[in-house]
Amino acid sequence: MLAANSNTMKKISILLFIAGVIVTIGLIIYFRSVVNVVDSDSMTIDRSGDMVAKWPIFVGIIMVFVGGVFFYVSKYGKKID
Repeated sequence: MLAANSNTMKKISILLFIAGVIVTIGLIIYFRSVVNVVDSDSMTIDRSGDMVAKWPIFVGIIMVFVGGVFFYVSKYGKKID
């Protein structure tokens, strides 16, 4: 039973990692950072020119991190019998 759970966790971690990379690349392509002259701060603008929050890129980075942690735990974590 533990082997099945470990294999499932490895598969899910790999899917999370791949999805995180795809989301990160997609958000880097879709959103761009522009310096606001008035505030002297960078803001994120989508393709239509609307200002949006900066957090969307972190979604992909967090997914990659969680996928990596899950994979590490499933591969090297101590098994409880």
